[in-house]
Amino acid sequence: MAYRQSTYFGLWSAGDIRKVADLLKSLGVRFKVSEFITTEEVLKGWRAWDPMSSLPYSGFDLWIDGVDIPIVGDQIVVMFPERKFGAP
Repeated sequence: MAYRQSTYFGLWSAGDIRKVADLLKSLGVRFKVSEFITTEEVLKGWRAWDPMSSLPYSGFDLWIDGVDIPIVGDQIVVMFPERKFGAP
C-alpha cells in the first residue's frame, strides 16, 4: 500500500474524540486516533482536559487522511469553535 499523507487535527479528550469520530465515520472519512497518557497541563493547552472523564489523563491524537480533508471541510471547526485550529 502506498503512503498517504495525513493531516494532524490535534489532541482531544475521550468525550470529544467520540463526537469527532462519529462525525468522520458518518462522512466516510479515513482517519486514525492514537491514545496516550499525558499531563493535565498538556491537555489544558489543547482544550482537551476533562477531569470528569473516566480517562482524565488520556489524550487522543487525531489524523485525517489528506485526500478526505475536502469532505470534512469546516465541520470540525463548526462543532468545536473554541478549539480555534491555529487562529489567533
